[in-house]
Amino acid sequence: MMEHKAFIFDYQKFEQELLPLLRDGLTTGECSSLILFIQQNLGSLTDPYEGEGLDNDWEETIESEDPHQYGDFALTKYYDPTNDIGLGSAWQSIQEVLPDNQRISPILGLIVGDARNPFDPGKMGAYFQNAGQVSESLIFLQRLAQEHPSEEVNEAIMLLQRVSHSQKGLYVTF
Repeated sequence: MMEHKAFIFDYQKFEQELLPLLRDGLTTGECSSLILFIQQNLGSLTDPYEGEGLDNDWEETIESEDPHQYGDFALTKYYDPTNDIGLGSAWQSIQEVLPDNQRISPILGLIVGDARNPFDPGKMGAYFQNAGQVSESLIFLQRLAQEHPSEEVNEAIMLLQRVSHSQKGLYVTF
């Protein structure tokens, strides 16, 4: 069963600093800009799996030298990997009650990159929402709760309220 992991995420800074480098890396397969970003921000980054600060031998922990793996480490500048506020397996129940014409999932968000090569370090999905999208998703789920009241929808509403109060974005991964 896929576990929904979600993190309060500084999307605005991510968009300004890392997103162009990540998109370029995903398009070209070239990782040098991502590696340089990591080296320049080493003190602000953590291991995305353990949450521990990176040291000078961080590159030894990279399993696959591709933009997904380097991007995974670089991304930690914008969230705390030890502060998962995700929905666990409850996300599936919410997905099932969403209308078929719902373009963007309010509990997931959008991919980064293109459909052929989206950013996906864990190979199970990675999604983002900026602060405005979080607000829109929250309103949508509040309306959905009136038609499909459930504990899972209420839990998702509380998650998005927490993110909305932070005035930041959301990063979801599996």
